[in-house]
Amino acid sequence: MPVLSRPHNLYIGVEYPSLPDINEGMRVGNAAHFDFIVSPLAHPRNVRQPKDARVAEEPWTRSDLFLEPKIWTTAIVGSMSPWIEPDSTSPALREMSRAAFLQELAWASHLAVYAALLPPPSCLGCSQYAGILQQRISAGLTSTIWIKVPLVFRIETAKGTEYRDGWHAWNELHSACEYSKDMGIALEFTELAHITDQELSRWIAEPVKVVLLSSDVFMANKAGYPVLSRRHKALLLQLFRHKVQVVISVNPKVDSSPPDHYIEWVGRAFKAMPALSQAELFSEPYNDYLQQPLQPLKDNLESNTYATFEKDPVKYVNYEEAVLACLQDKMKETGRTSFVIMVVGAGRGPLVAGSRSAYRRAGLKDVEVWAVEKNPNAVVTLKCRKRDEKWDDVIVIAHDMRTWQAPKKADILVSELLGSFGDNELSPECLDGAQRFLADDGVSIPQFYYSTARPVSDFPLWHACRAFDDLEHLETPYVVQPHAAFYPTPETKRCFEFRHPNVGLKSNDRHVELDFEAEADALIHGFAGYFHCDLYKDITISIEPSTFSEGMFSWFPIFFPVRHPFLVRKGDSVKMQLWRYMQDFKVWYEYSLSTKDVKGPIHNVNGRSYSIGM
Repeated sequence: MPVLSRPHNLYIGVEYPSLPDINEGMRVGNAAHFDFIVSPLAHPRNVRQPKDARVAEEPWTRSDLFLEPKIWTTAIVGSMSPWIEPDSTSPALREMSRAAFLQELAWASHLAVYAALLPPPSCLGCSQYAGILQQRISAGLTSTIWIKVPLVFRIETAKGTEYRDGWHAWNELHSACEYSKDMGIALEFTELAHITDQELSRWIAEPVKVVLLSSDVFMANKAGYPVLSRRHKALLLQLFRHKVQVVISVNPKVDSSPPDHYIEWVGRAFKAMPALSQAELFSEPYNDYLQQPLQPLKDNLESNTYATFEKDPVKYVNYEEAVLACLQDKMKETGRTSFVIMVVGAGRGPLVAGSRSAYRRAGLKDVEVWAVEKNPNAVVTLKCRKRDEKWDDVIVIAHDMRTWQAPKKADILVSELLGSFGDNELSPECLDGAQRFLADDGVSIPQFYYSTARPVSDFPLWHACRAFDDLEHLETPYVVQPHAAFYPTPETKRCFEFRHPNVGLKSNDRHVELDFEAEADALIHGFAGYFHCDLYKDITISIEPSTFSEGMFSWFPIFFPVRHPFLVRKGDSVKMQLWRYMQDFKVWYEYSLSTKDVKGPIHNVNGRSYSIGM
């Protein structure tokens, strides 16, 4: 039975050192509450030896009639022979390995097993392995592929014991196979003395499907029960958030604990994870899911979009506090008790309601609230709210803020035009057009905002872009909730800044060049972008990681993919260049990422793949 939890369950399998009787293995595994078992594809009694290339008349494995088809498909993971080494230095072993690899993988497809567990690639080079695997992938597979990759390789050389990072072997294999989506990782936990926590976190960005825990990676606690080390447990808990399964390799003849003790510890660790917050529950369906950024100037938003944003428990509270603080300051500075508030891009009215609440909390009565909205469908809702909620102090204007001729000046101009990158929904252009009806001492809310960025490794996101098989989708920024993300340069850096009102109507074209230093070897798939906004003085809303508004979910970050992922080494400088251009009623970004060894191309030249319509 799986370990039940939210938002997903955990499935745990078992691997025994040998399995001469698969039915007995199923019985024992079920009795210990395992969900599936790992069984050798080649029967232990008939397994070929690498030194013996002869074809025996005796069948090399058990018949598919031993189990019902449904059992093969749902409860059996077929593991390939551990001696297979396609990249061996021995020509004879390479030839034998190739033949066995193809034969066993074909048998796994014939059985349609739950998954096929493949041996690890060599950490000294895996070109032969990659070639064989690509042939099978291109021919089509009926079973999921799990490739065993240890966290750390331990190899014996003439100079003694050496330790190699398993991630590099995986990255070499994955890149040689053109980053195939059909390749999953069976991550084998090993000793961690030769790897940093930052390097461990890289696996979050890779397609890890299952974690392999051998009984000897556990240690005994004071009560004698098996537990994982602090670092192993921390990595496992991170991977649990990515729906991994677990396989426990046990040997009842030598293990100090019975199999059920291991499964109990894993189950308790899984169930003890903190529950997802309200914001995490909201964003969970959107994890690593590509969404085109909104274009509210070009397109009219739909009712569902408005409804989603209006549920945010933080944004509108902060807006109301900003309007209140601004009114209180103006009352102190001028002694006035009469004001005009204009909400531009009013949508269905949440900022209108917040502004009305703010001035009443300030003890004011003589305040006009103008609601300016170009979307005719949202205007219907505004007029209904004015009528039904007795908004006698509200004037609804069905017009584009950039061309509307206001009959009076505003003391406070309120807007919610920000995108995930701050300016990517054309807040600067909209507010530049609207600031002409702001009083000389008027205040814009927001007053100031800036964007930030950092390189990111996130295979699922990049693969989703590549899946369209065209240039356009690898040059288009997407609104995403990065989930399988690793940041080799954890710090963000500022990109573009905008201040309102824009005194002198300075150009909104921008260019920035940023340098980041990689803190670990990693594969860069693009960069993630964020924004920070000062609504009024120290009242903010932000998705920038260092100033994030806890609990806010109106915005996800933005992802700019690169056409070709590239490897960076620890200590390398990653240079990012980003341009913002406006021309012929459109705005677009151009960007590039480079290192000393990789000169990345400029993406989206002249907005050929993506632009924001005005």
